[in-house]
Amino acid sequence: MNVFGKKIFISPLDWGLGHTTRCIPIIRVLQELGGEIYIGANKTQQSLLKRELSNVKYIDFVGYNISYPSKSGMVFKMAVQIPKILIKIKEEKTQLKKLNQKYNFDLIISDNRFGLYLDKTPSIYITHQINIQAPLGIDKVLHQLHKQFIANYTQCWIPDNENKTESLAGQLSHDNIKENYQYIGPLSRFNTPCLSSNIEYEYLAIVSGPEPQRSIFKEQISNFFQESGKKAAILGGEPLENRNTSDANVDYYPHLTSEQFYNLLNVSKQVICRPGYSSIMDLSVLQKPVYFIPTPGQTEQEYLAKYYNKKYNIGFSSQKKLHSKIDTLKFNLLPFTTNVTLTKRLKTILDDIIV
Repeated sequence: MNVFGKKIFISPLDWGLGHTTRCIPIIRVLQELGGEIYIGANKTQQSLLKRELSNVKYIDFVGYNISYPSKSGMVFKMAVQIPKILIKIKEEKTQLKKLNQKYNFDLIISDNRFGLYLDKTPSIYITHQINIQAPLGIDKVLHQLHKQFIANYTQCWIPDNENKTESLAGQLSHDNIKENYQYIGPLSRFNTPCLSSNIEYEYLAIVSGPEPQRSIFKEQISNFFQESGKKAAILGGEPLENRNTSDANVDYYPHLTSEQFYNLLNVSKQVICRPGYSSIMDLSVLQKPVYFIPTPGQTEQEYLAKYYNKKYNIGFSSQKKLHSKIDTLKFNLLPFTTNVTLTKRLKTILDDIIV
């Protein structure tokens, strides 16, 4: 395989930061192989990536700008945004064509963005949700629609283990697998478990996801920690902010680099976070006891919380019911995984599609 000198365009969905962080190990492998990397992202995503990567070119790229309801009505809220999403898909397709006229890309990689493919250029789609979770009836419609989008791509990369018994995504990633689907293994910025020495914080909360639920969760978990009286920290998912603050027994970090995040985990005993798939992949490597609070109405996270509760006895609660005494929360470890074979896997896969 010869990726050396090839121009590779990669763009993650701007639906929270998980799509962005899980692209980091892929980008590092492609750089290791000599690829010339172009990243299409918004300002928030760029701010995060610039702290992690060097020798890449950034391109301001149109985002989907999806928002969640502040209380209820998730299905209705998402339904009314469908026209906006379809417009954004058309816009990103047009923008990609213009960029390709300028740069002449050799490979396109889209993390869950539906319109980023070119007919005459190898195009990769990344998703762990082959089997989309949604309310009864809607799931079948979304499943078929998703398959139609995936069919536009040369390959679909699934960041999970092919063996279902070792899967991190459960049935999300193991349904109706096609010949052009490739399992590339879990993706994480991290390679080794935490050392867990000199514990400073009893709890670390990782706040993430689209607004307004990210801010609602941040306020709720901050109050929860303050009422507990236990020393705690909150990582806020705000790459554009850089001022750390403290309030009573709670320290707040708007954003940290991967190295800083790893160091914070080392001095934290237990983690409370969303069961977002990127967080699950990271924590499966980092091996910190975790408790899950799904984003209200996000069926994927609700499924994963129940999946890990049943299979690994990891506790979870809905956001509105987070009123239990903190000492009663059930923390447990995720199964350990590693992506040390990612370079080998990608070299083998790309050998068939890049000439």
